[in-house]
Amino acid sequence: MTGATDLAAGDPPALRRDPGPTPWAAAARRRRLRVLAVTAVLVVATGAGYLLLLGTGPVRLSPGEVLAVLTGGGDARAIGVVWDLRLPVAVATVAVGAALGLAGAWTQTLARNPIASPDLLGVSGGAAVAVVAGTVVARPGFAVEISPYWWRALLAVAGAAAVVAVLALLGGFSAPRRLVVIGVALGLMCQGLLGYLMVRADLSRAAEAQTWLAGSTGLVRADSLAPMLTGLAVCALLGASVSRDLPVLTHDDATAATLGVHVGRVRLVLLVAATGLVGVSVAVVGPIGFVALVAPQLVRVAAGSPAPPPAASAAGGAALLTWCAVGAAVLPVSVPVGLATAIVGGPVLVVLVLSAARRRGAR
Repeated sequence: MTGATDLAAGDPPALRRDPGPTPWAAAARRRRLRVLAVTAVLVVATGAGYLLLLGTGPVRLSPGEVLAVLTGGGDARAIGVVWDLRLPVAVATVAVGAALGLAGAWTQTLARNPIASPDLLGVSGGAAVAVVAGTVVARPGFAVEISPYWWRALLAVAGAAAVVAVLALLGGFSAPRRLVVIGVALGLMCQGLLGYLMVRADLSRAAEAQTWLAGSTGLVRADSLAPMLTGLAVCALLGASVSRDLPVLTHDDATAATLGVHVGRVRLVLLVAATGLVGVSVAVVGPIGFVALVAPQLVRVAAGSPAPPPAASAAGGAALLTWCAVGAAVLPVSVPVGLATAIVGGPVLVVLVLSAARRRGAR
């Protein structure tokens, strides 16, 4: 027996039996494949919604006509409608949806809380307060030298950063349960400040601000796309620079530090990146709720992942906002896409909360 054992131990590596992948490695591989499959489905859904959004409006165009225009064909009417009017709206819808989904995934992961989205924590509200305060109540001529988009973007990022700073100073990000309570309180304060600013503004500015506060991509024009996409790309790349350490943040800080992750630095980078994504998005289309909250959780459930996958969450946010925009465009009355996301996101949030409570009860 000893000789046989020694002979087996001395066999060349090619003759030894391969034990195969461990159960943990096999499960991780299946999870990665599932995440990729979910991401692919969401990208296809976003593309379909994008084509429908380009063809939906007072002048209806079929998907074939839209594709003809995008590939260099089509008649003059279709070219004018697609390229001049609807293309900026569709691009902004996809980009903002992806940015909100990505910001929600990062925020929920670093806070270890499934409902810690920028809109629920008051970050979007802080951005809205800063923009309204700087453009509606500012003295005449104050923002003449700065282009409207850059002026709104600076204000929005500053307002969002102020709320994030208050959350950090109050210790919300180190206590996930306390984070939501503090964030909801800050969000209510921002709503109160918005109401006060609207009362102080003159009638014409208040009406313009009210339209913007509803959250709409329908008023986006081509001159806003380049700065918006640049800002979103910079923030996304900043967050992606620490994406390798993102799965470790699902554990507690002590475990993450033991695994060699500088928790404070990673959390700060993600906070800055998510705040920038929210600020740039709010500056263009106004505050749009529920996308950053619902999209990452729907993707997490579909992918069977312990935390929202960032790339899949971005695809989920783009698909959700695009199809909400399509739904709002086909209604007989013009409806801002922010209202459509609230109508869709509210029931979905209730279902997610009830399903989470049911899972905890089953344990």
